[in-house]
Amino acid sequence: MARTAVKDRGVTVADRIRQATQDLTPAEQKVSRILFSSAMLAGLETVASLADRAGVSGPTVIRLTTKLGFDSYPDFQKALRDELEERSNSPLSLYARTSRSRPADLLAKSRDVFTEGMRQSFDRISPAEIEGVIGALCDLKRNIHFAGGRFTQLVAQIMFLHLYQMRPGVRMIQPGLQARDDQLLELGPKSVLMIFDLRRYQADSVSLARAAKERGATILLVTDPWESPIAEFADHILIAEVTSPSPYDSMVPAFALAEALIAEVINRLGSGAVKRMRDLEGLREGFEWTGDGGTGRRKTKNKQGGGKHG
Repeated sequence: MARTAVKDRGVTVADRIRQATQDLTPAEQKVSRILFSSAMLAGLETVASLADRAGVSGPTVIRLTTKLGFDSYPDFQKALRDELEERSNSPLSLYARTSRSRPADLLAKSRDVFTEGMRQSFDRISPAEIEGVIGALCDLKRNIHFAGGRFTQLVAQIMFLHLYQMRPGVRMIQPGLQARDDQLLELGPKSVLMIFDLRRYQADSVSLARAAKERGATILLVTDPWESPIAEFADHILIAEVTSPSPYDSMVPAFALAEALIAEVINRLGSGAVKRMRDLEGLREGFEWTGDGGTGRRKTKNKQGGGKHG
């Protein structure tokens, strides 16, 4: 059994590696890079095979797993297998193992689950990672693109709609008249792609992010504790918990994280963001509709007095 404390059960192997980075030797860092580049699958190989892939000795692999808090290599592999099983869970598989008993107090249970999810999400993000994401979003020399999956597209759209009001060069990649890959045409070294990908990870989102990376774009990833394959090449990774009262993964922590980013971006952009928001409000003048006995009238500016009339 791993000697890691019970309170750390929610910490993934990837979390442990990041937390121990400063204490790893150059050889141990080689092993960790192989683990990350394989989405942790290399850890299911034998000690000799993993050591060979990393170009290190077998004892180096064992020393790394010991530093991560495991009593043995089999314990390390068991933790990885458990995590890989979690990565592939669907609402159907989660429903099968979820108690159908009704909670005594639905609101209290939901409050506790969502609050704990947000706390864990915010606690596990390092200052360096959050600073890297905010710095990229506030860099006016870069254009920002947002993308998500079936459900996470909603969080990406929230980010897009807010940042569009604050700064120029903001775009949303989404299905429509053009294929999503076609919308990468304008991405390059001065571009940022912020993509949301929670389990079960979408192949088209992974390929989209990889193509953007190959074009030189900076990749910002928001994912779950088991990490999308995009984590292999992302520049900055933010982890959002997904535990919920139902078999469906919660997006409450992801939305809360988006709200936190939005708050800091507008603070840093300051007067520039306020001016853009004011300009946007000016464009909306004259396009408000009011009901009038079941009909609508567009209000327009009075050219002489500057007022409005129907």
